[in-house]
Amino acid sequence: MAFKRCLSASPLSSSEHINNDTTVRTQLKKSSNSGICRVCGDVARIINYGALSCQSCKTFFRRNGLRPQNVRPCSFNTHCEINMQTRHTCATCRLAKCFMMGMSPDLIRKEDLKIRKGSSSKSSNVEQVIPKQITTTSQLPTLDLLQDDRSHLTNSEWTLLSNIVYAYDIYSTDRQMRLAIDNLSIYPVAMHINMINPLEIVRKICISIRSFIISSPDFQILTLNEKTSLIERNLHGIIGFSEISFFRNTGILYNSSCLKAFTTVYGSDMMLTAKKLHERLDPDSTLIKLILIILAFSSNCLVLNINKSMEDDHLLYGTFRLFGSQNVYVELLWKYMIYQYGYNESVLRFSRLIQIFLCILQNLSTIYTSNKTYRQMTDCTIEEAKQLLAINVNEQILLWGKI
Repeated sequence: MAFKRCLSASPLSSSEHINNDTTVRTQLKKSSNSGICRVCGDVARIINYGALSCQSCKTFFRRNGLRPQNVRPCSFNTHCEINMQTRHTCATCRLAKCFMMGMSPDLIRKEDLKIRKGSSSKSSNVEQVIPKQITTTSQLPTLDLLQDDRSHLTNSEWTLLSNIVYAYDIYSTDRQMRLAIDNLSIYPVAMHINMINPLEIVRKICISIRSFIISSPDFQILTLNEKTSLIERNLHGIIGFSEISFFRNTGILYNSSCLKAFTTVYGSDMMLTAKKLHERLDPDSTLIKLILIILAFSSNCLVLNINKSMEDDHLLYGTFRLFGSQNVYVELLWKYMIYQYGYNESVLRFSRLIQIFLCILQNLSTIYTSNKTYRQMTDCTIEEAKQLLAINVNEQILLWGKI
């Protein structure tokens, strides 16, 4: 893998380029009193391997600095922004920023050499103190299958994962909305209220997530009645989860004009809850996209039974039709998490994702029953989706495929 030390997303002027270790160390010592990690912005106290860095970035560089060719390539053309929230998402861009900030693999080798010398001297002293006749009782090795589980995804699974991420990004409105929010600053504040339409924004979220689900081959192999049932059962819950992710990705809750506009529709309590939930949401966007496709093929992620006829729908007695898709996507999620975070961290992250989703469903049921405007908008979106399915039943849909 061709490795670049400088991120194209953060170009340096000629006077700022890191040319030698002496210059780097001088600059870093001057900035060491800032207490901010030069890589991700977390709290930092000392210089590690040539740069002021936090414990997380120190550990990351120690693991990868000597073998940059083994780091998985960036999926976004080395344009990832590295901060406290995104530092675990792209190893390539994080390592590139470590190098750019002056971290050196040579310092890892020197540290390893000191450790080896220290351990060898300690072992020699121990041998002189302990009598040779004293022996220790050997223990049988125990199996720790969970800790040793470092499953790697197959090529077809990596392809499926990239297809899911790509399909989501194709239909997502996050980037366009983020740009629109940033451009609000060029207009007078008095005009903002007329430029922000919360219901239209939510409607676009609904359409994008609907298109994402429909483009799946697993969805297309279902019958029309099964497709309609799946949309009716799950789209409400998926929309709620997507909204929290949307709030996080666009920063909409930190723009005073946008927050005020959404508060008029949802109420202050609901927006406060949404802000708390989005702050707890996992920063790894790939996990969010995988969770969404899993929820799309769940048996039911609807809190409220808003349609009595759903009790006789085609999936109530035939949920086995969904098991194959569920198994594929859940296994893909778990393998990705094990690959990225290891077993213990994966369990914690997965548990938090489930907990947050249950909180979202609880709040979704509240706003659905109490907010007539929101209820009408989401119901209309789902009805529109069902009508499109019926109209386009024979239309060829552009699929993203499994292989």
